[in-house]
Amino acid sequence: MKLKLTPLAVALLLGTGVAHAEVYIDGSFDGGVSINDLGGDNQGRADYDVTIGIGGSDRLDGGGKVKWRLEQGVTNYTANDDRARFGGKEAWIGYEDQIGTVRLGKMKSPLYDMLDARYADTGAKFLVSEYGLGQNVRPGSGIRYDSPNFGGFNFSALYDLDEGTSGHYGYDVAARYANAGLFVDGAYQQRKGADGTDDESVGNVAEFDSQNWYVGAGYNFQNGLGVNGGYKSMEYTPSGGSKVDQDLWFAQGSYTAGKHGAYLTYMQLGDRGDVSDSGAQAVAARYNYSLSKQSIAYLEGRYVMNEANAAYGPTNDTFDYMGAPGEDTSRLMAGLKTNF
Repeated sequence: MKLKLTPLAVALLLGTGVAHAEVYIDGSFDGGVSINDLGGDNQGRADYDVTIGIGGSDRLDGGGKVKWRLEQGVTNYTANDDRARFGGKEAWIGYEDQIGTVRLGKMKSPLYDMLDARYADTGAKFLVSEYGLGQNVRPGSGIRYDSPNFGGFNFSALYDLDEGTSGHYGYDVAARYANAGLFVDGAYQQRKGADGTDDESVGNVAEFDSQNWYVGAGYNFQNGLGVNGGYKSMEYTPSGGSKVDQDLWFAQGSYTAGKHGAYLTYMQLGDRGDVSDSGAQAVAARYNYSLSKQSIAYLEGRYVMNEANAAYGPTNDTFDYMGAPGEDTSRLMAGLKTNF
């Protein structure tokens, strides 16, 4: 839901003259209590994940709209994360008309956007969308195009200038098809000369090249049952080093009826490069109960079975883990989420 502000309300809020463009405030607040088995550090904690967005649009005299958005994220475990500043998650301006939308600035990559939109509230996001070797989640200097819907088909493309870093570039392409209960998704991302000094998923290397691609499909039946699955391929090559690759298979079953929704997901993460027994298997189960059109209560459990040379955690940050390799990890969480 978006809270739309009238021109008078915008003027009062900003202390300016009467505004003529539409402005809105929206976002989400997800919070709960979790019990986490992190190997050598078992813990209970209160978790929260907040997104606050301010955006707007202006219908132009010659047709089309100018659109813009600023978005900030706040969590209890990313205090020093760039997302915690105003505009740290998204900051873009664009133009929309009947032939699509073009945006400039910081925004979700099409690959991540596709996965996050489908699996965010199913318990599977920590491996399916959040984890990826060298995966760029929100390019900081992107040019993105989103097409209209053509009989159930649409596509997106993004070129990442990476804030002008010399010799670096990246791009994403993604396509979706939906018809009745059927959906088919696919996306590809490539990066060249990326700075990985703050990227734990690739070992904080100085510079790397990477490729990530994903394909998935599913069907939602009229009786509320749904099945879907996908494959995600990840690889990166550190500057002067050898290629490291990893793959992820997953399958999910779901059931929705009235206010109830249940999801069960199995995920298999392959070996990382040529390191044997460096993968993991994971199971996630989630139950959602709709409290209103905007709010849900949920109960979620995750269990990660690490192989002998793997150490993946059960939280949304799979490297939030303090135990030895080969130990299983788990998470149980009860919470509330509201969209506004």
